[in-house]
Amino acid sequence: MNNPDNKPSSDRPRFGGGIFLFLGLLIGSIVGITMNEASIGMVAGFGIGGLLAILVWIFDRKRAEEGR
Repeated sequence: MNNPDNKPSSDRPRFGGGIFLFLGLLIGSIVGITMNEASIGMVAGFGIGGLLAILVWIFDRKRAEEGR
């Protein structure tokens, strides 16, 4: 795939942070169930997983810019 500068994009593989969303929901739900607050645990897990996914995305963008 070419970027607008007609230079080939980096050959480095891209990172994905979607697993953190899934694990956050799963672990948050399990912890929430043990504390009798499944919904709050799920929302908290989703928030933490989303934060980790965003951090992976930012890290990957910086890594891709260095590889140009």
